[in-house]
Amino acid sequence: MKKLFSRTVKFIKAHPKLDIVVLILGLAIFATIALFNAPRASLWFDEAFSAYISQFNFLDIARYTASDVHPPLYYWLLKIWTDFFGTSNLGYRSLSVLFGAGAITSAFFLTKKLFGRMVSWTALLFLVISPMLIRYSDEARMYTLAALIVLLATQALVKATEAKKKRWWVLYGILVSLGMWTHYFTAMAWLAHWVWRLTQTWRKSATFKANWKAFFSKEWVLAYAIAVGLFLPWLPFMAYQLGVVQGGGFWIGPVGIDTPANYFTNTFYYLDHGPTQGWLAVILVGVLVTIGLMALRAYRALARTERKWLILVTCLAFVPPLLLFLASLPPLRSSFVERYMMPAIIVFSIFMAVSLVVGTRRWRPLFRALPIVAVVGMMIFGITNVYYYGNFNKNTNTHIFSQQVAEEIQKVSKPGEPIVASTPWVFYEITPYATANHPVWFIDANTQYIYGSLNMLKDNDMHKIKDIDAFKKANPVIWYFGNTADADIPPYQSSWQKIQTVGVQDPITGDTLYKATEYRVNN
Repeated sequence: MKKLFSRTVKFIKAHPKLDIVVLILGLAIFATIALFNAPRASLWFDEAFSAYISQFNFLDIARYTASDVHPPLYYWLLKIWTDFFGTSNLGYRSLSVLFGAGAITSAFFLTKKLFGRMVSWTALLFLVISPMLIRYSDEARMYTLAALIVLLATQALVKATEAKKKRWWVLYGILVSLGMWTHYFTAMAWLAHWVWRLTQTWRKSATFKANWKAFFSKEWVLAYAIAVGLFLPWLPFMAYQLGVVQGGGFWIGPVGIDTPANYFTNTFYYLDHGPTQGWLAVILVGVLVTIGLMALRAYRALARTERKWLILVTCLAFVPPLLLFLASLPPLRSSFVERYMMPAIIVFSIFMAVSLVVGTRRWRPLFRALPIVAVVGMMIFGITNVYYYGNFNKNTNTHIFSQQVAEEIQKVSKPGEPIVASTPWVFYEITPYATANHPVWFIDANTQYIYGSLNMLKDNDMHKIKDIDAFKKANPVIWYFGNTADADIPPYQSSWQKIQTVGVQDPITGDTLYKATEYRVNN
């Protein structure tokens, strides 16, 4: 075993071009897993919002997202993407897969530069089977784009620190701004960069003034002046959005002792901490303890010039979730959601790779492989959970089955019977599956436009029923779609006469919540 390991290492060292082959193979594995899963589940509300807003022009996208909770860059890119690749589930989600692949590629080359080829190969292995990265590469949202930008910015920061050339600082500042135009919580990664810079510039023997000057060098100030300047047009909208979230409440539950546990159980298993019991819990604790101990050994084993990069990786992996946890404590409202920490989760794979490769250099080959194999096994199990749970909402314990209900309607109804959504929320979820034979509508009088995410519906007459009597006359039979535990979707008007109901049973909970009832409405 030892001879085989030694020969393998020598062969790898003798063939540096293998790096590209390994990267391509890794990306192919990642793309296969992600793209196979991407079309399966219905778009859930957040994704459906992305899909709906992408049909507007660029100015309107900015206007409508300004009244929601996220900046517009991702939505602009999604609009361009769907113009070329269509508006199917795969069309909407494949952009996130592309960004996920880009994040993996950036992480691979960053790791190779900082810690060498063996660590980069190991990090690649962890990333291509990362349950959280696969799950949110299959979601039509901005999380993998945010991760890609953070990793590219980190590469630019490393280059700027080493080369000390202005162009790298300028690029870094531009990427910081792009991150903020994508997701506000990339700010946690930029603060992690600040923490790392403090560890590199602070000197105990120096005066406060000298340390201040060393930290706020001309290049650092230039980079963040560019970042703030480019983001300045959107800054008032960010302030408004954060104020709405903090002042008006939000759906995210409070943080607690289970929050860190959930963070790591989802990272490895794509499970909350509750179901992580028995051997799953024992293995997780054992792996985390091993990684922690090996990280300390890796720090001591690294050359002095390499240690600063391990500190950088450590800051990026742990500072953002810690800051978000602290920012979610009272009197502030909680904003802690694991997927918001996608950049940190990706960098954590690099941290694991450094710990388990460098920290175990003196171990026998078999013992060196064991913790890596354990992590791989945990993550493969996590991928099966990603496939099993799909778009299951762990907060509400519901699956979204709007596409499946639309398909059931198409099977049993006549062409021309419209689908009417019972609420604006389910309207967003069902409208991507509208067809010429079964268009989707919502009732204007039944909609309270009290949330910014509904401004698109309020300001436009697309799909809007403004005159219910005229609509009933033109469409004597309709399908009323919604989400309820009742046997049928309750009629909007008591005079409606039920014909039949179709629904889809949730294989996880056994409930049938998503359904549509066919009504004769023009009596």
